[in-house]
Amino acid sequence: MKNLLKDLYNHKIMSKEEAKGALISLTDGSANSSQISSFLTIFLMRDITSEELDGFREAMIELSLEIDIDGEELIDLCGTGGDNKDTFNISTISSFVVAGAGIKVSKHGNYGV
Repeated sequence: MKNLLKDLYNHKIMSKEEAKGALISLTDGSANSSQISSFLTIFLMRDITSEELDGFREAMIELSLEIDIDGEELIDLCGTGGDNKDTFNISTISSFVVAGAGIKVSKHGNYGV
């Protein structure tokens, strides 16, 4: 991770494989909190290339958990709360309303930007 951070600091673009490995390192415990902070800070200050994004996508797919919902009829309600702008989180309320109507809800979320 140290070498990668040095390369990124020097404006090097990661290959797809490097991006995938970096994201896996950020999530598997091999990177310390300072390295994680440095990595995220660098990406807040520069653009992400399509090759890097593809590597991040592959890592996310590899790291994701598959949930067996075979035979279940669900509605997916995903929100982007957490925007720190005091907006109303309508997706969570919507989940309660839909579930109250007897429909099974798969609720997940993300953070708004």
